[in-house]
Amino acid sequence: MNGQVEQPREAAYDVVIIGGGIGGLSAGACLARAGRTVLVVESGTGVGGYAHAFKRGPYTFDPAMSVFPQGHDHALPVALLDWLGVGDRCRFVPLESNYKAVYPDYTIETPFGLDEFTEVHCAHFPKHAAKLREFFTLCHRLHKEAHELPPQLGLAGLDDAARRFPVLFRYIKATAGQVLDEYFDDPLVKSVASVSWPYLGTPPSRLDMVTFSTILSVYLEGCFYPEGGFQSLADALHAGMEKAGGELVLGRSATRILVENGKACGVELDGGDVVRAGVVISNADATATFTELVGAEHLPSGFMTRLRRMRPSPSAVIVFIATSLDLPAMGAVHEVFRPLHVDHDETYKDVLDGRPGGMYATVPTIASPSMAPEGEHTLVVHCTAQYDIGRDWKPEVKAYTDQVLDAYELVFPGLKDSITYLETATPKALERHSRNRQGAAYGWENTPNQTGGKRSPHVTPLDRLLLSGHWTQPGTGSLRALVSGMHTAQLTLRQLGLPGIAFDHPDFPPAG
Repeated sequence: MNGQVEQPREAAYDVVIIGGGIGGLSAGACLARAGRTVLVVESGTGVGGYAHAFKRGPYTFDPAMSVFPQGHDHALPVALLDWLGVGDRCRFVPLESNYKAVYPDYTIETPFGLDEFTEVHCAHFPKHAAKLREFFTLCHRLHKEAHELPPQLGLAGLDDAARRFPVLFRYIKATAGQVLDEYFDDPLVKSVASVSWPYLGTPPSRLDMVTFSTILSVYLEGCFYPEGGFQSLADALHAGMEKAGGELVLGRSATRILVENGKACGVELDGGDVVRAGVVISNADATATFTELVGAEHLPSGFMTRLRRMRPSPSAVIVFIATSLDLPAMGAVHEVFRPLHVDHDETYKDVLDGRPGGMYATVPTIASPSMAPEGEHTLVVHCTAQYDIGRDWKPEVKAYTDQVLDAYELVFPGLKDSITYLETATPKALERHSRNRQGAAYGWENTPNQTGGKRSPHVTPLDRLLLSGHWTQPGTGSLRALVSGMHTAQLTLRQLGLPGIAFDHPDFPPAG
């Protein structure tokens, strides 16, 4: 593409964006479409961040992302790509089933739709049907109230918000585990109702209840997979940005955010090039942004104290498999969770000890067969993992991978003998690939004190520096990263003293 260069064409831009992940590309494409001059600086060899696919012979693998909600006609992501003039560059394939969970002695397959999802659980646990209906209705209510809550609330607005959203404010500091204990006394019911926690990287005993409810509710509306993999979404955003005149520089790192008179005014690239900017947006690791690129001397001490207290999310071990098995004929759906224990805290103990846990497998070739040769499938197993397990990861890889394969051998008999390609990425690899602190897979950990309005804000204490991506609001996930970029774009235009984007879609961040 014409915008894919290694040297900026200009000495100054309205906006310079550090990092070409989904949050950075989304912001850049919106701002370019709004008529701003935009430069995205990406240290890697291609755009996408965790959405940047890689090839191994005839196989295409997504490194981290697995599903995408809201890919139907008229949904916000589709409307955004159409507005950018690149709607034909990314086709979202609807998934036929939500997920399957395979325990050692128990299996459940769940559909989309809140009512359908709830009734399947009720059929599996008829003695708990009433409480299951109450619990999943609560999840939906929390999602609805969180969606309607104004993004910025001053102290004066808190009392009114608490009156308008009583359920949200009742549970706003609760963990999913606390609410599950409130509703159920059966360990298996609690476990099955929250088996999707690995999507958020944190077990129910630590996981923010509102975030769990929101992700569950959004996913139940239907999930999709981009044809050809998530790289097609990243490439479409890049193409939309370029079509509007935006520019991308690959293989260059930002080494410093320039500060003059208390304002961010540009970036310095490796090699010494300086690029001026009216606004700087960081889609990079939040801690590195403030401690390494800006410097604590330019930021309030209270802000830096809170930043240092915040905890990154767990990382992941990802096992990339190609197999000659006919996985759909063996009952595979797009997502297959594989808990080894009923108690999710027992699973998390395995994670802390450096053993496989929090596992779910994605079969992308069901939705996108072109990602493997005919007659083969790819199977990508995501395992929640600690960056630091008290020993070197490298000698652990083979034994760890063998344990993952053993776990999925129960789901797909003959898997180990059918493998045509195998590769394992550790948290160290995720750190190298993403430059996220400790290979964090979800930004900040999704605990009650680090989600929603308590996550790092888009607007930082340094004037003209904004954040985009999963370290900021609204939080974890591919859709949230996309939406984050849209919010950042609107706030950037406001900082430049310009009208916001008046985009005719109810879910697009408002211009005012």
